[in-house]
Amino acid sequence: MLRKLFSSKQEITNVIFIIYMIGVLSLTFIVRETMVFRTPDNRGVVMEPFRELQAMIEQPNHFFWFMQIALNVLLFVPFGFLLPCVSRPFRSTLATVFAGFAFSCFIETMQYITGRGLTEVDDIITNTAGASVGVFIYWIVVVLKERTYYRW
Repeated sequence: MLRKLFSSKQEITNVIFIIYMIGVLSLTFIVRETMVFRTPDNRGVVMEPFRELQAMIEQPNHFFWFMQIALNVLLFVPFGFLLPCVSRPFRSTLATVFAGFAFSCFIETMQYITGRGLTEVDDIITNTAGASVGVFIYWIVVVLKERTYYRW
């Protein structure tokens, strides 16, 4: 059915990437409107790196902090995997990781400007780590695909 709608695997990948990007922006802005809304004079900024990791170690509710970190990493794994699939210049690991960093900075800046959510350096670090994991998975898939192709 998808083959009839789209003429190539590339088009399908592009649509998946667009849906993913819309989902990330929705999660970070639209859903946050009902969860945490800060007025311009009450914006939260946490500039201390690894604050969430430190809280996870020190506080009794380890699961909450672990989930915060894990979800931030997991949110950007598809970014790191899909970006090299949709754009040839991003087949460079460094370019993809930098793009993940830049996209995360954009999200955190917009959260600060709009007053939605909490702007944290930890989010930028964990999101960039997620993009790194995603591009690493991308390269594993590429290598496995090449090995399988050349065997036959």
